Amino acid sequence: MRSLADSRRPAIPLERLPVPEVIAVVEPFTAARPEEVEALASASVRIRKTSGTVLLEEGAAAEGIYIVLRGRVNLVREGAGRDLILSSLGPGDVIGEGCAFDDTPMSTSAVTATPSELLHIPADVVAAHVRRHPETLVRLMRLMSTKIRDIENVASSLALHDVEERLRRTLVRLAQRQGRRSPQSSGWILAPVPTQSELARMVGSCRETVSRTLSAMARNGLVSSSGRRMILDERMVSGGAEASAA
Repeated sequence: MRSLADSRRPAIPLERLPVPEVIAVVEPFTAARPEEVEALASASVRIRKTSGTVLLEEGAAAEGIYIVLRGRVNLVREGAGRDLILSSLGPGDVIGEGCAFDDTPMSTSAVTATPSELLHIPADVVAAHVRRHPETLVRLMRLMSTKIRDIENVASSLALHDVEERLRRTLVRLAQRQGRRSPQSSGWILAPVPTQSELARMVGSCRETVSRTLSAMARNGLVSSSGRRMILDERMVSGGAEASAA
């Protein structure tokens, strides 16, 4: 199910929009007054990053907010010689919102998973904006709460579900947030789909196990793939949505 913020976003890709229009349709700035949007836009910088670029490091303070315009950014937690992808963010998502709270350190690293284009708003500009416009601060806190809930769901899934169920939940979550309805079927299109190695890091498994599980799902008609595109059957999405709500 799409969020209210998603429903406000235009059909045209964000990277094609003027900066003020991007800021006006992306949370946490959707309630900002036009003059506030212009002030944020005038201080913003569009940047392009290659795949594998570390935007923000775990434990360091964010130097500003990043809005993803194109591509995908993973939030990664490292430890014991391996890492776990706790969330995968796409166009319209924001990173570094803790910069509005006095140098709050990042709890994860933010790493580009694909070539990406982002909009960067400096921390001091964000802090000044929320002092003038407290509604943005409330919306920032909602975003942070949602991310914490997502991370808690990942942790509980690792403890309570097998790899197949974890993979299904992950694919459904990605499709509902970053994908779109298929015009030819009742399913969902996810593109570009994460690599099998990325999916393994999202579900706490290995690439070989993910590959076997995806093959079994494909044999059952739950998923189909073509290049970097995956189509999820409605049966899988409905089942994953029901499980997530449980």
